[in-house]
Amino acid sequence: MTSSDKRRGGMESTRKVAIIGAGVSGLACIKACLEEGLEPVCFEQHDELGGVWYYTDEPRPNQGATIYKSLVSNRTKEMMSFSDFPQPKEAPPFLPYTQVHSYLQEFADKFELMKFIQFGVQVQHIWRADDYVTSGKWMVRTAPVATDNNKNTSPQTSLFDSVMVCSGHFSKPFVPKVPGLEEFTGVVQHSRDYNGAESFKGRKVMVVGGANSAGDVAAEVAQVASVVYLSVRDGTWLFPRLAGGGKPRDFCIQRARQNLPEWLKRILLRRQCNAFLDHENYGLEGCKDPIYGSTMINDEIAFRLATGKVVTRTVVERFTRTGAVFTDGSKIDQLDAVIFATGYNVAIPFLESDILPRDVGDLELYKMMFPARLPHSTLAVIGCVGTIGPIFPVLEIQSRWAARVFSGHCPLPDPQSMQEWLRSNREKCKSKIGRVSLMVCTLPYCEDIAQELGVRPSFWQLLPRDPYLAYLVYFGPAFPTHYRLVGPHRWAGAARHVKMAVNNTYSATRKSAQKPEDCLSAKVTIVKVMFTSLCVIALGIVIGISY
Repeated sequence: MTSSDKRRGGMESTRKVAIIGAGVSGLACIKACLEEGLEPVCFEQHDELGGVWYYTDEPRPNQGATIYKSLVSNRTKEMMSFSDFPQPKEAPPFLPYTQVHSYLQEFADKFELMKFIQFGVQVQHIWRADDYVTSGKWMVRTAPVATDNNKNTSPQTSLFDSVMVCSGHFSKPFVPKVPGLEEFTGVVQHSRDYNGAESFKGRKVMVVGGANSAGDVAAEVAQVASVVYLSVRDGTWLFPRLAGGGKPRDFCIQRARQNLPEWLKRILLRRQCNAFLDHENYGLEGCKDPIYGSTMINDEIAFRLATGKVVTRTVVERFTRTGAVFTDGSKIDQLDAVIFATGYNVAIPFLESDILPRDVGDLELYKMMFPARLPHSTLAVIGCVGTIGPIFPVLEIQSRWAARVFSGHCPLPDPQSMQEWLRSNREKCKSKIGRVSLMVCTLPYCEDIAQELGVRPSFWQLLPRDPYLAYLVYFGPAFPTHYRLVGPHRWAGAARHVKMAVNNTYSATRKSAQKPEDCLSAKVTIVKVMFTSLCVIALGIVIGISY
């Protein structure tokens, strides 16, 4: 009898897993542990689930990233859903933060996750157990967060078989060290502390950064400020949420497109960006291509640029008491405020630096999750990545893989193989973007982890069983539900939802439900296209053989 058989039969105690944080990652981890027969214990320092998606007027103690009142998701609801729990039909294609948080609460209620969460409990320290060398176990010291109603903050130490760190890497705001900043007399803040444009009415403001938060803040502040300067280091590639015909742009994340040659993907992305806004004419051009350069998803900033409400600038060389000087020699005087939308540093203070180094360049996480130098695969870091694409699928697939590893069903490779992957990944990062990075492209990364899990769908295996489904999986948007079609913990409703997902996206915006004949017409068109594609492939094979 194997050890897993013993666990199922009750002859061995269930493995306990400590989960730190009850945001998107933490909720996905609780569910994944339950699927694998593990016993999750989740510690959440605040009094609500949802992590960054729970809004407060002021940042809570020890909180990392925050959201602002005007925040709307930059990914469609289908790309921001868990693989076996679709977003409701009545939700719009792009969700305000309130609806994202409501969805997370509904997810927790549906799968009865709340009883595994200890709210108001902070993790102070995690270290190796005395018998770690043989057992791989961990000690976790926690303490209740002090409140007006609870003054008892006595710590408690517990033993766990495994640990999932789900506190994210948006923890410690990063502000670059720019000469003269300490002498600048205007307002200086990080986007973490931004909660509205009202205080900047009539003022001259500069926003530093080239990603999503910088675009959101600059576009909103420009509505009330006299002018907003956007300082972008290496340029940025601007993508609107919607493509032609109002189709969500993230519907372009497809396996068929992913398999195109990289040079062709570069050309297509560059053309798409410049079709929306000529980047050179508006000062956004950079030296890097859209695949590896900075990107900004925003629908409003193009108009702000065109009306002069937002003006681009290069890198800040230094600040003066009342302004800024840029690397191209230009200057701004009478500057009232600077908002740094410059991201965050990795900060996981409850782990020793020999387990998880503080510097990104020193992190050795196998496939961005498992500390490669540890002798046991009993600690996983979930969500310590930035994504080119939606992050929900990444967080869930990581959670499922970690739980599968902890349960013994999916062992990791030997240390030498993991070190080889790390070396290869470092070299790839340095050659593509010039430095070690935590960024991953959502689809290829998820496909890699799904392969490890045994849940990656195959076009050719689906084709004989359901040609329409096979077409949607390969040529349609790569929805998270695809990873519930095959393998462990598949969802019986996955195939049906894959066929309805695009229609579900527009359910709230259509005047009436899609007619059955429209669905049939779409299927006929898809079958024709698929048949043509197969004919082209077959012709190519025949030509290849003949030569």
